Amino acid sequence: MQISNQNSNQNFGMAIHSNANVNKVLKSRIKNATELERLDKIIRQQAENDFVDIQLFVHPDGKSLTANVFDSKNVNANSFFKQYSENAFTKLFGGPVGFVEKLARVANKAADKIRRSDLNYEDVFKNMTK
Repeated sequence: MQISNQNSNQNFGMAIHSNANVNKVLKSRIKNATELERLDKIIRQQAENDFVDIQLFVHPDGKSLTANVFDSKNVNANSFFKQYSENAFTKLFGGPVGFVEKLARVANKAADKIRRSDLNYEDVFKNMTK
């Protein structure tokens, strides 16, 4: 998973989307190399999530993050969509990396559910004959 800059319109199936404001907030709030490595790991793992995307924004206060987690393949009335915002607890104990990590867990659970619902009988039986 990579953080893509929406201004450049380079969203090649990436699972996390951000913009310059989000990147600026992340840079100012990530305190050490360990957190940066954790964020990099989350980003790389989410790049493999082909079903659910995370879109990061900066809250109007200019300091907090907010996000949309949504089904990237099926945008209709039945698609998956949730909104999240950092709160005082998240900011204090998880920080921005903890918040992104929480979003990644939500995205992974939703992707698993979507994968299971996308299975059909033919796919299951084809796998039995291999």
